[in-house]
Amino acid sequence: MRLKKRECSDPAFFDEVFGKAQELFLAMHDSDFPYLIPVNFCREGTRIYIHCALEGTKLDLIRRDKRVSFSLIADVSIDLPKATTYYKSVCGTGYAHIVEDPAEKGHALDCIGSRYNARCQRPAPQRDIERVGIIRIDIVSLQGKRALPKPQENPSQEG
Repeated sequence: MRLKKRECSDPAFFDEVFGKAQELFLAMHDSDFPYLIPVNFCREGTRIYIHCALEGTKLDLIRRDKRVSFSLIADVSIDLPKATTYYKSVCGTGYAHIVEDPAEKGHALDCIGSRYNARCQRPAPQRDIERVGIIRIDIVSLQGKRALPKPQENPSQEG
């Protein structure tokens, strides 16, 4: 990282960003160009769970190459007069796996539902487990970065 003063490797920082971020941007290998998509997620320790359809591009790409990268961002504030953006972000890498075990799929659905305070039934009923795909990412690396206003600054809330 070029600006070492912005680097943050504290596990509490990772927890904060994972807790506040609304979506995770998942990047996969797709021949000449990466395939990037925003997804809903939940994180448990060194695992990230994502729900998806039972077929589609994400699953096809993961079957070909399990290596993925991802990014999240929280507390974004654009200060237009200063032409700067304040934020907290996490980038990471991992190996994606298509979850087949019904118990793990149900656990992942419950985790995602709880994270977003969804009105779906918990524990997840069997019918939901059968009609939803689950991807598990085993995290390999995390890197945090932040750009925060100085304490006396009061950034605008536009953006």
